Amino acid sequence: IHTCEGSYSGCWSWLANGASGVSAHYVVNNTGSEISQLVDESKKAWHIAAKYKCSLNNSLDCWRDGYSNNNFTIGIEHAGYANQNSWDSGLIQASAKLVCDITKDQGIPRDKYHIVGHGQLQPYNRVDPGPNWPWTQYLNLVKSYCGEGQAPDPDPQPDPDPQPDPDPDPPNNGDLSIIIDSNNAKNGADAEIIVSGNWNAANSTPGYYNTGYWWQNTDSRSDAARFRFHLDQAATLKVEGWWTAGTNRSDAAPFVMFNAGGTKLGTKYANQQINGKQWVDLGTYNFTAGWNEVDLSIWAAAGSVVIADAVRVRTP
Repeated sequence: IHTCEGSYSGCWSWLANGASGVSAHYVVNNTGSEISQLVDESKKAWHIAAKYKCSLNNSLDCWRDGYSNNNFTIGIEHAGYANQNSWDSGLIQASAKLVCDITKDQGIPRDKYHIVGHGQLQPYNRVDPGPNWPWTQYLNLVKSYCGEGQAPDPDPQPDPDPQPDPDPDPPNNGDLSIIIDSNNAKNGADAEIIVSGNWNAANSTPGYYNTGYWWQNTDSRSDAARFRFHLDQAATLKVEGWWTAGTNRSDAAPFVMFNAGGTKLGTKYANQQINGKQWVDLGTYNFTAGWNEVDLSIWAAAGSVVIADAVRVRTP
C-alpha cells in the first residue's frame, strides 16, 4: 500500500512513463471514483526499492529474505500524502474492494502480514501510507467485501446541526505540500525541475537541500531554472525557496511565479547572500489546475550567481 505523495493524474502519468524507472500495478484517485491499472498482476512492477527482510514482517516467509519485494508483491498507489490527517471514505472503500479482488485472484491471505504498507518493508526512507491510514477499518473492509467475517459497524451519525451550512466544506484531507528538488530523482510524480545545459551542478557549499544544487552566472537573458508542480485543482499556496548562501550570490535573485495557463502571478526578488539552509517565504499565490511553475531567472545585475536548489509550495 503506497501513497503517491502527489496528485492522481501526476502519479499515474509518471508511473506510466518508462523514463521514470518506477511503476505500480494500480493507482486509486483521491475519492475512489477512478482506479487505473498500469501493470498486469502477473507481471512485476517496480514499486519498492528494498529487498525482503522477514524481521520487518513478524518473521514471516524468511525464505524470501534477500529477494526483491517486487518479485512477489502487487503495488497499489493512492493519490495523496503520507502526512495526511485523514482519508476519503470513498478511497478507502474502493481500495479495499480492489484488494479483496486481488486476494481472491492470487490466493493471498487477508491479514496484516500480507496486506502491508510500503513503509513497513522499506522503513529506512519510506513511511507511506502514513500514520493516519485506517488499517483496522481497511482490513475489516477487505474481509467483509470478500465475505469473511462481519462488515464493520458504520460510523455513528453526528448530532444534527441546528443551523447546518448549505454548502459544507469538503473533509480535511491534510494540508498540501509539494517540494520540487534540484535533483529530479528525488521528486515525486507531481514535481520536476527543468534547466538548460548552461546551468552547473554543484554541492561545494554546505547547506543544500538533498543532494546539491544548480548555479548560473547572472546575465541579461532568459534562461530560468523551472521548478514545476502539478495540481489536480486550483489552490492558493505559499511559495518558499531553499538555497545555499554566499557572498558571490545575487542579492536580488528573481523568482517568477506562473499558473498552469502561463499567466505571470508575481515576482519575488530574494537575497541569496543570506538566509541559507532554510525555507524562505516567497509569497502566496493563486495557482490553477495543471502544471504550474516557479522560475528562477538569471536576469539580474551582472557579477554574481543565482542558486537553484529547491522550492516548496504548501497550504498557507
